[in-house]
Amino acid sequence: MSKKFRVSAVMMLIVVALSLSLGGSAAPATYVHGIFSERALYVVDGLTGDQYPVRGNAIASWTEHPLQSGNQAFFNAIVHNAAGDRYEFRLVSLGNTTNDSIYGKFDIYKNYNLVAQVTGTAYGLSLPVGNYYKFYDSQQNWHVSGYITDRLDY
Repeated sequence: MSKKFRVSAVMMLIVVALSLSLGGSAAPATYVHGIFSERALYVVDGLTGDQYPVRGNAIASWTEHPLQSGNQAFFNAIVHNAAGDRYEFRLVSLGNTTNDSIYGKFDIYKNYNLVAQVTGTAYGLSLPVGNYYKFYDSQQNWHVSGYITDRLDY
């Protein structure tokens, strides 16, 4: 057997071995995300234009890349200001998603009454724990934000 043939055969085996070992251990990219907030920050009341510090919770879950059934997402934030007003932001119809945002139609409730139906974007969702997410409607009238206190990406 010639030296040239042996070197080629050894190189081919190395390439095959590396491709098998890398192929089996390569992790797929994450595309399902979830964030949780137990530290609300602010709400802007789109009816009055007033901004309030708030307490409350929020959760968002979304797919970054479309599944066979399309993109999927959930967003809900419930916050209370010092005066006792309760605001709830609910995603009711999904437009699209990225790794950082959810765009769609949202219903906004104040003290359990539907007060607005808007298009808007929740963003800053890809940030690590300790940073904050934001929601603004497309007219910049309504806003809710909070610190990300936990996340899950897979």
